[in-house]
Amino acid sequence: MKATEKELDVIGAWLIVAGTLINASGESMNLIGKEKLSYKLTGPGNSIEAAGNILQSIGRADQPEKKVSVFGSLLQAAGNSANAASRAFLLNDQKRDGHYVDVIGNAVQTLGAAAEALGAAAQKNLTYYEQLTAGYLLIAGGAAVDGVSGIYFLKELPEKGRALSWFAGYLQAVGALLAADAITSEES
Repeated sequence: MKATEKELDVIGAWLIVAGTLINASGESMNLIGKEKLSYKLTGPGNSIEAAGNILQSIGRADQPEKKVSVFGSLLQAAGNSANAASRAFLLNDQKRDGHYVDVIGNAVQTLGAAAEALGAAAQKNLTYYEQLTAGYLLIAGGAAVDGVSGIYFLKELPEKGRALSWFAGYLQAVGALLAADAITSEES
């Protein structure tokens, strides 16, 4: 791996951390009833995550042993982009459409993070592969829970939806921190 590729992977990982922390903060705002502010935070948070996913996929692209991880990063970028786009609907009070797009985005992100976890688990030559795998599994779990929260919003059960999306946001943030720490430690 060239220095630039390593840097892209590390920078991408920390962008994902930043995006998940912004997203989790937005979910906290939703939990206390500040819905519009929540959407204004979670949209950019998901966009930042998607940018990090893209940087990671570019940084890993020339490494045959990381093809599954590249695929996972690209799927996550697509899912995060859909989640960000859903905020345009939600901010314009098109809640049903917004929640549908968000559920789809979370499903795609779940598949992407799961693929990254599989890719990380297969790289037993890495010192921190178990931590990296755990991080991606937490992101996948958080995205899945976030998808379920969207279903509660669609069923007009916003209290349950808000609680689940709050939990999911922080679960993904913890996973992103674990993954970024593993990638940074491995690369140094």
